[in-house]
Amino acid sequence: MSLSRGLMCAGAALALVATPARACMSDQSKQEIAEGKLAIASKRDAAGRPEKPYILTLSSPACLTATDPADSVKSTRTIHIFSSQDQVHAQIAKFVGKTVLVRGQPYAAHTAHHHAPIVMDISEIDSH
Repeated sequence: MSLSRGLMCAGAALALVATPARACMSDQSKQEIAEGKLAIASKRDAAGRPEKPYILTLSSPACLTATDPADSVKSTRTIHIFSSQDQVHAQIAKFVGKTVLVRGQPYAAHTAHHHAPIVMDISEIDSH
């Protein structure tokens, strides 16, 4: 099933992601969904070296419930996305500038290479 068709069934999940008062994404789930406009940012790591992360800007704030409460994110409009899957990683660039839906596992930023409060290792990406 394509991500678009699957998301028709998961419309409620998108509403949950987009409305922090109702529910937050969980760092224990590999199936969280986020929607937003994808861009490439110009950032620097702690040593000042340039980096070009993919940043998803959400239309509504998202939040993250983490196993360690100190890593929870109350509200953010940005998610740093990447994919550890070569095939998905190769697709991300073609979606820059578009509104996309992504599915994956979110977690709290914890290094100088993370450029948004939530980082998501995505397993799917699709525009709509």
